[in-house]
Amino acid sequence: MKGARIIPLLLAILVTGVLVGGCIAPPRETAGSVSPGGDGAGKSVATATQTQAVIDTRVVTRATPFPTPTLPETPVSFSKLPEPSFEPTVYKLVYQNVIPFANNATAYGVKLENPPLFIEICISPKMVTRNIWYESRYTTRDDVYTQQTVISPNAYLEVSVRDRVSGNVVASDGFARRYSVDTYRVIPIRSAGDYLVEFSGNDIVATVQMRIPAEPGETVTPAATLSCPS
Repeated sequence: MKGARIIPLLLAILVTGVLVGGCIAPPRETAGSVSPGGDGAGKSVATATQTQAVIDTRVVTRATPFPTPTLPETPVSFSKLPEPSFEPTVYKLVYQNVIPFANNATAYGVKLENPPLFIEICISPKMVTRNIWYESRYTTRDDVYTQQTVISPNAYLEVSVRDRVSGNVVASDGFARRYSVDTYRVIPIRSAGDYLVEFSGNDIVATVQMRIPAEPGETVTPAATLSCPS
């Protein structure tokens, strides 16, 4: 009888324990806690942490962004550049003369303000005829006499351009002696200055021309390059 009473008492205690256990809520997950997964493995769940903003209004204050203007789109276009135009330099004659030289000299002062200055010279040297005798090597033949026309061995021309103040030679040219025997000579002077142009020579007739650029708007007869007879 006593054992029969204990069994219902135990059953009542067991049922009461089951009912009480079903009413307990599961624990809440916290940062860094591990929750069971479907496969029995745990995974970490992170939670956002709020950072307190710091602003010292004595130094930093809120402001409105600077307005950026909206510029209209500029269409890209390509145009052909104009062809450069070059106006030829017009030269004017400042001196022209035919000067015979027989062991003499002459000079001219030139005040050059608008360079360059071109001094052009056509040279006609004195020609001499030589009689040349060739002795025959054969006793049965007469000696041979021929004539040759050559430039006079005394012919020469020298032109010097000096700085009129210092006397320094800034350019020089000529004919024969230490120069060639070309009959056309040109001396360019490309710097402004006060010059002395000296000519000296012998057995020479020289046609001399000097030309400089004309001033803008100046009406002149254009001076061409000096042409020497062939």
